Amino acid sequence: MHTMNTSMWLDKVGAAFVSTVLIAALPTALVTVLMQAF
Repeated sequence: MHTMNTSMWLDKVGAAFVSTVLIAALPTALVTVLMQAF
């Protein structure tokens, strides 16, 4: 049970990390595209 709980916790942390990275990367990508466009 302990390892199962740990893996579930790691999955949640990993998903939160990926979401944070995506949310942080989206504005950066938009700014980069705008800078290149103009």
